Amino acid sequence: MKSSVRKFLTILAITLCIPGFLSAQFFSEAMSVEAFRPFWTVSGFGASSFLLQNNSLLSGDISSTQSNPAFLINIKRPKASLSANNLYQNNHSYLNGKIPGNYSALMAFHTDYFGFAYPVPVYQGNMILAVSYEPSAYYYSSLKSEGATTFDLGNVTEKMDIEESGTMNTLRFAGAVEFMPNFNVGLSMNFHSGNRSYESIKSESDINSLYTYSTFYYLETIKPEYDGFNIDMGMVYQSDNFKFGLRLSTPLKLHIHELSEFTQDYRYDDGAPWDSTNYDNIEYTSRYPWEVAPSFAVKLGSITLGADLVVHNWQDIEVDQLTNNDDVNRDLYWNLRRTTDISLSMAVPLGKAISTRFAYRWIPSPYADLQNEDEEINHLIGASIETILMKSLILGFSYQRAIGNQTVPHPYFNYDNTKVYTTQSYTNDRLSMSLAILL
Repeated sequence: MKSSVRKFLTILAITLCIPGFLSAQFFSEAMSVEAFRPFWTVSGFGASSFLLQNNSLLSGDISSTQSNPAFLINIKRPKASLSANNLYQNNHSYLNGKIPGNYSALMAFHTDYFGFAYPVPVYQGNMILAVSYEPSAYYYSSLKSEGATTFDLGNVTEKMDIEESGTMNTLRFAGAVEFMPNFNVGLSMNFHSGNRSYESIKSESDINSLYTYSTFYYLETIKPEYDGFNIDMGMVYQSDNFKFGLRLSTPLKLHIHELSEFTQDYRYDDGAPWDSTNYDNIEYTSRYPWEVAPSFAVKLGSITLGADLVVHNWQDIEVDQLTNNDDVNRDLYWNLRRTTDISLSMAVPLGKAISTRFAYRWIPSPYADLQNEDEEINHLIGASIETILMKSLILGFSYQRAIGNQTVPHPYFNYDNTKVYTTQSYTNDRLSMSLAILL
């Protein structure tokens, strides 16, 4: 005898708005993924974003792979900067970890960095004021997987097609002063705004006529908009051959306005249809805690060697203005962990007009429990070359690649003890061009 429709509706309340992608692990609360997602990208968020074109951009330094407002003090002439980024993502996905898998790719182009810095004439020391508009994070991902899943009564075929896009941009008003010889301090006020679009199309076919339906389909779209504010405070001590920097970023409280839609569509064996659509329009806040990021550098002859740390307190992310704040905050605390990103870099000049940089960042996964050991660490490598033309034009090119693995759960298709998921390996490539004019 055929079984009834598997109990999709009984778990609708707890899975509605849980994206089946976005590097999501196995949270218990529906809103945990959305509260966490804005702050997590493998290339870093905000001031911790992986940077290589430090001569042609603002608040950068050849000894570091991240921003520190105190680095602005290195600017000696008025500087106008812009850059463009071409993003390309490759994904290989395996439904329930089974081979063969599926391939998906995504490409995007952005011209979204503009900056201007001005050295203010002062009686003693140096002072720099700057303004910039720049990307803090890119939210691009894709997944395509399909195959058979074995439940108690037999096999059904499932197909997943998920895409995500979006950007967080930041308007920065920054300044730096030479507090005393070799010691500089800086501050940046950051106004964040952005949006994301997530669309998931998933289907299941009862090819062996095990259940009372022949096909099941659902569409989920989530479109959040973000805005928030925080401050970066930085200091740098530098001598001829040694440099130490420290950045403290205050908690970032994002206001989130989220529109979502969830549609289910059944086709029963007798041809009768059944469908349902739910809409949500909610507003809430998600707060990312203090971030600490020291950096070190030493100069050996003409070569500069640098190291950076970024300390993330992922467990302390908190939501507010939701009906189940406490449940979501507990879920975030127990399913995330504290991590430290480690970066190493080397800057090598080629004569007086060309400089090259090579960098690597070791990025632990923020999730406390992982499906597979190879999801533990993500890797980010990069190289750049910059040249100065006619003593006033700095042209730079950089390439970076992120490499990692992740498990993507599909909780809406779970039944009894059978969990449906996709394992995925990815590469994220970014090719950047930057231009700076010294006035």
